[in-house]
Amino acid sequence: MNKLQRLLNWFDRAKITLFIASLVLVLGAIFPWYHLPPQALKTFHTNLNFTNLGRLLAAMFAILSLAFTFWLSISCAPRLIFLTALITVLIFPYFITTWSPRVAFIASAYYNQGEAVSQHIDKNFSQVQAQWKQNISLDQPDVPPTIFEMSIQSSLFFQMPSWEQIILNGFGYNNSFFEFIGRGWSFSLIGLILSLIGLYLGFENQSINAFIKDMSFFIPGTSLLLLIILVSIITVNIVNYKLDAQFAKGEYEQVVNISKTLTLCYPPLQGDEAFWERLARSEFYINKPEPSLINFVKGLEDYKIGDFKSAENHFQKSLDIQEDFFLARGYLASTILNEGVNYLNNPDKRNPGSAVDLFERTLQVFPGHVEALYDLMLASFVNGEFQKSADIAKQIIAEQQYFQQQRIGLMGQAYLHLSWAEYNNGDVNKTWERYRQSVDYKSWGRSSTEEPE
Repeated sequence: MNKLQRLLNWFDRAKITLFIASLVLVLGAIFPWYHLPPQALKTFHTNLNFTNLGRLLAAMFAILSLAFTFWLSISCAPRLIFLTALITVLIFPYFITTWSPRVAFIASAYYNQGEAVSQHIDKNFSQVQAQWKQNISLDQPDVPPTIFEMSIQSSLFFQMPSWEQIILNGFGYNNSFFEFIGRGWSFSLIGLILSLIGLYLGFENQSINAFIKDMSFFIPGTSLLLLIILVSIITVNIVNYKLDAQFAKGEYEQVVNISKTLTLCYPPLQGDEAFWERLARSEFYINKPEPSLINFVKGLEDYKIGDFKSAENHFQKSLDIQEDFFLARGYLASTILNEGVNYLNNPDKRNPGSAVDLFERTLQVFPGHVEALYDLMLASFVNGEFQKSADIAKQIIAEQQYFQQQRIGLMGQAYLHLSWAEYNNGDVNKTWERYRQSVDYKSWGRSSTEEPE
């Protein structure tokens, strides 16, 4: 009994908290911090390997928390290191949205595409829910999103209401980022908070004093870091505004030189069409045009007037010259998608077969494009290709697993198309099961028969 009592006295609430924290941090090291469809990452010539550094960080602090649970004295714990790790995890969204422009572009594009599809389903529910879709009209896709969302347009930015914009766009805490956040990030954040609670509990009556002492060092350091980030964002906007003025004055050489430096200092500018258009025109005026940018700007001009065939040609040339030009790839996908929508929407020359071909080409340019998948599913059904429509529905269901919140309307439509395919195959039982899944989200992923592959 004495041994048990000594064990209970040794294993106090601080060490219990640290032990739980170490287990949660292990989960942070196991699960990914961020996830996107791998085929899209490959097509856009990027990857998420750098996020494994976060998992390594979680693993290191899991070991450290475990060490202070069983072997090391809590009073000697480097609490400031844990606090530094916590702030590093908290600014992870900033690292993704600012220093990985291709990843940020893919995430933002997927999010906007999902929103567009949901809006179409909401507006046309009676038509998309009916089996006969011969009169259905598809929405024209929007232009690809810009990832340069911290554009300061006026002095109003420095007023208090703009603080929300700083948090959402400047530091990356926006919907498009959290749509694809992994459980590893969440577990790591919770694990570090629990570790700090355990460390401060280990001081018993001195925990408040220890916390105040740490904050006297931590708050000024963190404030300085956040100030540096904010100043860098403001500086980029000032320089960008100055480039507009220099371009208007005809100082094209300076515009070219500064622009190329600016894209290295602040990568989100690589996802801003206005920035590239100004740079391309400046290079043209000094007789140093870059073929990729020139073709991109020509494509933009054609796109704006609705000449999608010519725009497709120019965007494709731009991409052939510079295959990692992600904004050109985004516009090429939207251009081809627009062509397909026109084929399906034209009441006089409705051609669902040609629309299907164009939607498939869109998916070759931008794998997993949510609007293209949705449009292809509908167009295939209109064209009488029920099994192909069902195959696309299965792909939609698989791709939606990458989203934090699956689009209810889109998933319902996917299961509905599966039910129609089963009906045309003569399997009444599976038809009913798939239909039940189309109207009851609780039944997604649960089936007594074969699930979508």
